[in-house]
Amino acid sequence: MTRPEPGLSATMAEVRALGWQAIACPMLDITTLAPVAPENFRAVLVTSANALPALRDWPKDRLLVAVGSQTAARARQAGFIHVEAADGDALALTAFCRMRGITGADVLLASGEGYGLDLARNLEVQRAEVYVACKRMTLPEDATAALRERRVDSVLLYSGKTAEAFREALGAEDVTALSAVRALCLSEAIAARLNHKEWRAVTWPDPLKQIGPVA
Repeated sequence: MTRPEPGLSATMAEVRALGWQAIACPMLDITTLAPVAPENFRAVLVTSANALPALRDWPKDRLLVAVGSQTAARARQAGFIHVEAADGDALALTAFCRMRGITGADVLLASGEGYGLDLARNLEVQRAEVYVACKRMTLPEDATAALRERRVDSVLLYSGKTAEAFREALGAEDVTALSAVRALCLSEAIAARLNHKEWRAVTWPDPLKQIGPVA
């Protein structure tokens, strides 16, 4: 499980409920920046659940449009009532918002540092950086051991930056071990960042549905 908190613990619990052993391997450190004020925005766009802590002062009946169903579920758990979801990546979110007229300067995109620039420009919305995601340089010891001992069936990848950090942290022996491992990606865009030849399989979307229950 490569995703950071918030989301890591809950997703690990879901994986365990399917009968699998889950190994925590968060590859990003998330720092929330100052809360953003709702002002006169009629809607907020969220490309990651990592943005939600910075929206704690927002009216919970204000429209929130999430990049995908999992981020939407996190938003509902945070108390937001009017939540819509696109199909899992920035292109889908752009199309979703255009079809529904959720564009213009009275819409805010809450994103991570360096994220969402093209999305904000395409939709002509305002953008606020509400968190910083820094890559971890190494895997936890238990994750490295499991990979080298060929005890890993799947690696779950929920963002492109997480996928990059995971790959960059691997040594030569670890890369060789990937040939027996599935990369289960949240979206095709994440999968595109991987070298498919290194893995047993690279698939998307919805890692939890792909992993399925233990037979």
